[in-house]
Amino acid sequence: MPEEKLIALEEKIAHLQHMLDELNMIVFRQSETIGKLHKHVQELNEKVANSDSTQAGQDIISDDRPPHY
Repeated sequence: MPEEKLIALEEKIAHLQHMLDELNMIVFRQSETIGKLHKHVQELNEKVANSDSTQAGQDIISDDRPPHY
């Protein structure tokens, strides 16, 4: 294999390795973000469930007409 082709292949491999490292870091950060968002959604679901149970005996919708009528 000529020297020029070998150098070109080595450059391409180095570029691909760098790109792979960047993509791995992006996937890692996205995984962390997804984990945080999942935890936040669970906390919000718990808050909604707790607020539903505390308001179970209360009328949420009022039959009163709004002031503009």
